[in-house]
Amino acid sequence: MKKKMNKIVSLLVALAAVATCMPFAACNDGDEEKVDMSKAQLHVSVYNGGVGRDWLDAYIARFQEAYKDYEFIPGKKGVQVWVTPHKSAVSDLSGKFNGAKEDVYFLESVNYYDMVSQGHFMDITDMVVNDPLDEYGENVTIESKLHEKVKEYLKTSDGKYYALPHTQTPTMLTYDADLFDRFNLHFDANGVIGKKSTDSGLSKGVDNVAGTYDDGLPATYEQFFQLCAKMKQRGIAPIIWSGMYDFYTTRFLKELRVDFEGAEQAMTAYDFDGTMTHIVDKIDAEGNITYKDPVTITEENGYEMLSSAGYYYAYKFFEEIINGEYYSNKSFNDSISHKDAQETFLLSSFEATEQDIGMLVEGLYWVNESKGFFKAMESYPKASLAERNLKLMPMPKATEAQVGEKTTLADSIVQLAFISAYVPQERVELAKTFLRFCSTQESMEEFLIQTGLTRNYVVNYDNIYDSLSPYSKSVVDVLGNCDYILPASSSPVFQKNFDQFYSEYEVSTPNFPNPVIALKEEGKTAAQYFDEFRNKFNANSWAQLLKN
Repeated sequence: MKKKMNKIVSLLVALAAVATCMPFAACNDGDEEKVDMSKAQLHVSVYNGGVGRDWLDAYIARFQEAYKDYEFIPGKKGVQVWVTPHKSAVSDLSGKFNGAKEDVYFLESVNYYDMVSQGHFMDITDMVVNDPLDEYGENVTIESKLHEKVKEYLKTSDGKYYALPHTQTPTMLTYDADLFDRFNLHFDANGVIGKKSTDSGLSKGVDNVAGTYDDGLPATYEQFFQLCAKMKQRGIAPIIWSGMYDFYTTRFLKELRVDFEGAEQAMTAYDFDGTMTHIVDKIDAEGNITYKDPVTITEENGYEMLSSAGYYYAYKFFEEIINGEYYSNKSFNDSISHKDAQETFLLSSFEATEQDIGMLVEGLYWVNESKGFFKAMESYPKASLAERNLKLMPMPKATEAQVGEKTTLADSIVQLAFISAYVPQERVELAKTFLRFCSTQESMEEFLIQTGLTRNYVVNYDNIYDSLSPYSKSVVDVLGNCDYILPASSSPVFQKNFDQFYSEYEVSTPNFPNPVIALKEEGKTAAQYFDEFRNKFNANSWAQLLKN
């Protein structure tokens, strides 16, 4: 039962109090009076977004302590680290690297190969490939910790590295597992909804293995919409997302497409080099798909990639949501921001005036972004992040035949860590040491503890798993069993047309940038939108694009 609350203002007051109490372990840009010239100085830039910077301040506090007696620069014992928060994309900063004071960067929206070609990033191959992390008790290299497709992307054709991955931030569904148990919304072994997560005899879930984290959850799109229908029947709004920002749904559409294709074929949309087995020939009136024979995609015929069935199934997923009205009425309200959607989702199980909401479409960083609101909700019983049973929904499969296949996810934001090529020689060792320090097992664990998120490395979190919140445990469970790609490539076609292929609207058409709005407001079917999308390019227009 929901607890009625008539003092919503108290939440706002509490949020304001939280916002004014942010301790920083590191020095902030502008605190020149705190400079200690007896120590080596390191400047770090961080994107000031959903992941925040508490994790970085924790890193810096440990780093300064660990190296307090070390001379990176002769005659200067210890290190003083400064932090500059940025809200700009890397492209906005690219002309400012030369002459900037920052040495190490943690930024998002990185056009990696463009920055490398311009000479802005330092070659860090030696510290990534050749130097095991022995000084931190790890007899492994940084390269050995990278996901295979991430490694392939970051390793240039001449075998060099100029950046490392940062945060994993795919856009997925978070579900209220407490609500699922309250309404018995899990599947039994026969595919019937009516179980709690703690019951025996649950379905195997999308991994098709009994006794794992996804038992009782939908394995296919068909089961997912059975679940949505059951929620609606019981007065629950199945899903909410921000109506103000299109990219939450377009990013999720990309995740659906990537998961359908799998890592190898999904990358073909960016590097135009592979064989596609799901290129659509036609879709009949009943939605049955006829495929072409396997198509070898090259830069010359890259437009064929737009006919991949992965795009069609992604549109079909949202067509079902819209036709079934499986969404909160706030989802299509363009005044509802991402914060509004988060807070509505969190309040829905506690506030009597709100309709129960089952799932939220968001980037994984949303829990860290909502720290202040979780704090403000402490007046509710068991409403804290540690007590609340919020979890990632494993990606259901488009077809029954795909159940049991490994999930593939993409990071649309492309967050990378790198060292400026313009760092003075006397600070190169310091900058590289700090970036290595940030790549250790202890730093990976601390990042998860601080943010609830994992970084884009292959890491075993068994040592801290039991101490994590239910949400963070689900992040480890779900992402730890996935293939992972960065949706970008070194292809000259991709690089010359970066905005065309790597944007929030990769899944969009020129006439209707938001597919979800087109499906709802324009009354288009998934098949109609897909036909418009796949004809965005043809042989002639693609040939013109190749000349750019």
